Amino acid sequence: MASAALCVICLLLDVFATFMTGLGLSSNDPAVKTRYYRIAVWVMTVALIAILIALILYPVFFAQELELGNRTLWEFGWAYGVGWGAAIFLFGAVVLLLCDQEEEEIYYKERTIIHAENDSRA
Repeated sequence: MASAALCVICLLLDVFATFMTGLGLSSNDPAVKTRYYRIAVWVMTVALIAILIALILYPVFFAQELELGNRTLWEFGWAYGVGWGAAIFLFGAVVLLLCDQEEEEIYYKERTIIHAENDSRA
């Protein structure tokens, strides 16, 4: 039950982070865009931690139930593999969002520095 709850928390956090990323993409102000991106990165990081804890706790509790059962062979279902795939893609999303954030900040800083030099010469 704890793993299922953590997976649902991860899903809700990921939906919220995707919404914040969409708000950041639609914003024209670089400061607002950066704020939305940072919120999205932190929320996605918490979601990634939640799914990783769920994926680690599940086999631990599964092994405890093996000792109580009378079956000799137990296997994980396909959903466990999908969970690891989701964790990998979520990690990639966090990394790509960090890379995109840095690129836009650098572009904005370069643009303002060039603009400031042109104004000071005039």
